[in-house]
Amino acid sequence: MPLKLSSPISIARGILNDTDAGGYRYSDADLLQYANDALDVMVGIVPQLFYQDIEYTCTANQAEQALSFGTYRALVDVLRIKGGGAVTRGDRTTLDDFKPGWRLDASGPAQDWMKVDDDPIRFLIQPPAPNGQILICKVVPVPAEYLATDDTGLPNDCADMIADYIVARAESRDAEHVISQRAQMFGQSFISKLAPNNQGG
Repeated sequence: MPLKLSSPISIARGILNDTDAGGYRYSDADLLQYANDALDVMVGIVPQLFYQDIEYTCTANQAEQALSFGTYRALVDVLRIKGGGAVTRGDRTTLDDFKPGWRLDASGPAQDWMKVDDDPIRFLIQPPAPNGQILICKVVPVPAEYLATDDTGLPNDCADMIADYIVARAESRDAEHVISQRAQMFGQSFISKLAPNNQGG
């Protein structure tokens, strides 16, 4: 069952001993913001937890393509043409060396794709795209701002690590030395729980 942020928020309230709904020390809005902030951190460390397959409509007659800025963090792979064949990972340097004018070729179904250096959302396809070509792409989205009851699509076993992040953020607001130490401890716990998910990633 996919994770809702209400679950780690509830766990965090238990750790914070802040379970009296009549007088919470930390507001629902604050803890929800911390939970959403945790997702922003997680997507940078373990992007594979957030992978999605999407349909991307190519810009016609162009070799260079780009995902929507602000919606996607990175392109992972171009899998295939919708309703058509696979698209393989190519080598732009080799193509440039042996066929310098390839970007001006006649449009046709994509055969190869290549990343653009230092830009995670732009990519090249060869040959340039015909009208209406749709590619199935694997991407890393920018995490949405979820409500507590929204389905995040993440596995439920992420609840504890997100709760650790919430506790770390909540307790870091307190200036007491012992509380700041607890905040640091829970922040470290959050990172350590992410580490097994990052093996081979």
